[in-house]
Amino acid sequence: MKDKDLLKYGKYITSLISSVVLNTAPPAPFEGIDWEKLFYLAKNHSIAIIIYPAVKDMDMPENVRLLFIKDKDRILARTTRQAIESDRVLRTLEDNNIEFIRLKGIHIKELYPAPYMRTFSDIDICLTEEGREKAKPIMKNLGYRLEGSLDFHDEYEKDDFYIYELHYPIVSTELFYSDVFSDPFTKSHPVSDSNLDFVLNNEYFYLHLFFHLHRHFVTRGCGVRLFVDLLVFQQNVKDVDYDFIKSVLKKYNMMDFYNSVQKLIDYFFFDKDASQSTLTIAKFILESRLNEDFNKRFANIGFWGKLKYLLKLWFPSAKELAFRYPVLNKAPILLPVCWVRRFFYSLFFNRSAFKKQADTIKEFNSDEYKEIKKARELATKNRP
Repeated sequence: MKDKDLLKYGKYITSLISSVVLNTAPPAPFEGIDWEKLFYLAKNHSIAIIIYPAVKDMDMPENVRLLFIKDKDRILARTTRQAIESDRVLRTLEDNNIEFIRLKGIHIKELYPAPYMRTFSDIDICLTEEGREKAKPIMKNLGYRLEGSLDFHDEYEKDDFYIYELHYPIVSTELFYSDVFSDPFTKSHPVSDSNLDFVLNNEYFYLHLFFHLHRHFVTRGCGVRLFVDLLVFQQNVKDVDYDFIKSVLKKYNMMDFYNSVQKLIDYFFFDKDASQSTLTIAKFILESRLNEDFNKRFANIGFWGKLKYLLKLWFPSAKELAFRYPVLNKAPILLPVCWVRRFFYSLFFNRSAFKKQADTIKEFNSDEYKEIKKARELATKNRP
């Protein structure tokens, strides 16, 4: 899609979102609108379900109307299954006297006009350090397998559909803002009679949404939906100390990014004029595919970051390779041997992997990457 068309369609989509969230009359479609183009742009950002109530009675080709209906029905079925399973998982944790904090989607969805409008692929909850360990056999008994562990969460999966990330701490301690979320239960409050089911206090929940958006923006590309989260929060949560929030952001030199985000929210959802720099960032966001676009994720990494990434890609740790070479669980000293074996296997039987990496390296200085870098710098200047 051409730049001009991208902004035109994107702005109409965000205006439709605004009408649904703010409960106002939806704007009329612009002349010559290609409804199929609009649908797929919205679907790529996981927001077609949000604009459906605004467009369902509009005059559009029947095949596109069916695309909207099919997407709605698919999401309703998915979110219903997730809701039933999440109730089972969370109640089991409560039955075992494990405290947990609902993070991101599982909490923010309750603030949307309808919970099914906020889609998510995984469910994030935070436990205590002890609770994270105690949950391992419990999740196994519930039919989940442990897919992987990082310094701050364990990922569980069941039936190639249900995914849970059990956190402690909330974010990696390697992140520059990790101190914001230290001692998370002191920054939360219970929402059930059991005093085991928590949500973050309003200021910290906003900060979590905000830093999550920032993390996506600078590492993998950030779609429109995370901006909708902030809009929904700002419209529905009134008891918020924004002076405290700004004091935290100032501490981490994040006010430039905060101001950029507010300008984007004004442009996307409140029809306010936008500067050229805001439009450049808006274009970058509209082009992004949340959690999917490797090229944009890679483009946002500096030279040493790219080198570190490639070294990790070519020489993964024993823990990361153990699923393929189980001998590493007992003899991690054999890791170099496994590297060599993996290299020759890929060379002779999986050459596409080499081609993909070579293509990535070749594109380091492409015009597209330069545009992405420009958008990132406009929104994150003055970050240390």
